[in-house]
This record gives sequence, structure tokens and C-alpha cells, in this order.
Amino acid sequence: MAQPTLPRKIYEETARFFMENGKNVRKAAKQAKVNYSTFTSRLRRAREMGIVTEQTATAAKVVDQPTVILQPRFRIQQRKSKPDETKRVLAIGDCHDGPSLSDKNRFFAMGNYAKTKQVDQIIQIGDFATCDSLNSFDKNDTVKGKSKPSFKDDMQSFQEAIRAFHKGLGGYDVPRHVTLGNHEDRIWSYTNKNPEIVDMLDKILFATMDDYGWTYSPYKEFYFVGDVGFTHAPINGMGKAYGGMHCENQIARDALHDVVFGHTHKRLDKAFPKMGSQFLTVINLGCSLPQGHVEEYAKHSLTGWSYGVYDIYIKDGRIDQRTWIPINNLIEEYGE
Repeated sequence: MAQPTLPRKIYEETARFFMENGKNVRKAAKQAKVNYSTFTSRLRRAREMGIVTEQTATAAKVVDQPTVILQPRFRIQQRKSKPDETKRVLAIGDCHDGPSLSDKNRFFAMGNYAKTKQVDQIIQIGDFATCDSLNSFDKNDTVKGKSKPSFKDDMQSFQEAIRAFHKGLGGYDVPRHVTLGNHEDRIWSYTNKNPEIVDMLDKILFATMDDYGWTYSPYKEFYFVGDVGFTHAPINGMGKAYGGMHCENQIARDALHDVVFGHTHKRLDKAFPKMGSQFLTVINLGCSLPQGHVEEYAKHSLTGWSYGVYDIYIKDGRIDQRTWIPINNLIEEYGE
């Protein structure tokens, strides 16, 4: 069983909100003032700890305790930079692994690169798994819908990708983190519409990452290395991902720290000047799909996708040197 990472009181409050709202996860998350994926993750932990029972709501009301505000646990990583500290991060854009992409050599190459270069941390920016089985755009009763893979096939493919990555690592023990993306979030969107399967599909995804030592943070949340914020897609004031041809300009305008993200598959690396002598760096990682591969949903659109990974040095909490490695070069030099 995974060990809890928050005080037990947090998980007890999570269980109480769940029971008081008639086991409606969406309502419970709203009452807890956290997003849906964060709440379901905590609910999963609470179940593993044996806290979620029919007596939970009643027992919680009897004990007169102050309400615990459930804030996203990953925010505590902000502003932890140390003077003169340098970290080397292998930053990997959207992988979109799925059964249709059976060649996992790119994942071996990523792991082998991390081992060879002795990076300090690996961050995959989300959409590691494409989860096409839960694609809501192609309804299940349509011709295209009937051709979707099963969730079991999606997860088996994801497990193969993770295994290939770790084969490439060759035993090199380095912190590994995923900032979950909108494609992994399909799991919670589907679960929300089918509450009877709560805590089932996400457990399969998390078990794979847990087994191989990957940590993860919810979609829309920032994960910080120093003062550099990594997230799948920065979210604007309307609760939506920044979009448009020049969304990086909007992100730089609103952000107070360097930002590394993915989602659009279009690489951009730019320093944005601020008042005085300051500047802010925004990096869009592009994607780490096979060179030239375009996902089905974008095949008839203007893409301009970039294929590769980033090797980023973070010094004094800020982005310093960085190198873009095209995916074909990565596979040729570090693949099997």
C-alpha cells in the first residue's frame, strides 16, 4: 500500500466530504475546495488507509474539530531555490503513448540519455498516455468509436512504455515526475460521468507509475523545481488552458516565474523582458512523439508540431542553459 503523504486528518476530511455529499465526488471536491483529480487522488489514499466507511460522516460530525482546508499538496514546492544550486532536468513533452504506436524505442532512448548524461531529475509534462479508449469525441456507438482501443490495451501499452524507459535507465536512480495532462484527465472525466467506477481506472494508471517510482501531480497544477514552474498547460482566469497562436505571450504577461509546459506540441523557447533588468523565460517543450507522427484528431489541421526533448539547466532557481534534442537524433544515438 502506498504511504500517505499528508496528515491523516486531511484524509479523514476527504472521506467525510465524500460521504456527506452522497458519494458524489464532484460535489465533495467542490466542498473541499480542490480540483477533481486532486480529490480523487486523496480519496484513493483514504480508501487504502481504511478510512472510507459508512460510519465516516457520522463519526466526523461527533468530533468537534476545525475544518481543514484541503489545498493542493504540490503548491508547497514553490520558491524552494537555493543560492548557487544547479539542477539538470530532462524535460519530456507530450508522448501520447498508445497501442497504435507499438515501437517503444523512443522511451528507451529517453532513459538511456538520462543515465548517460547523469541528469538530476526527469519531468514528463503530461499526456504520457493518450487514453484513446476514453476519447469522448468519438461516441462508442459510431464507426470510429467502435475502433477505439480498450482501456486495458491503453494501460498495457503504457506499461510497456514505462518498462522500456526503465530499461534505458539501466538502474540509474533519478527522481521522475509526471505533471498529468488533459489526456490522463480523461480518466477522471469518464469516472465523473460513471461514479459507480470511482477509484478503479485511476488506480491502474497510478499503480503503473508507483511500481516504477514515478511521482505525479494533478492536471492544471504547477510542479516546481526551484522557481521554475512545470505544468502540462498553464490555466487562465477562465479556468481554461491558454490558447491561440501566441499563447506564450499571454503566459509570460501573467506569470511571476519561469514556465515550462507542453500541450500544443509546438516548441518555443523565449525570454520575455520585464521592467528593469529582469526577464522571464517560457519554454514550450513541443512533443516527444515519433518524428512526423500526427495524432488522429489533428491530421487535417495546421500543426507545425516539434518532435524532441529538452535538456535544461536550472541555476539559482531560474532557467539557465538548455539544449533541444530532436527525437530522431535522440533515438539514433541513445536508442536500442
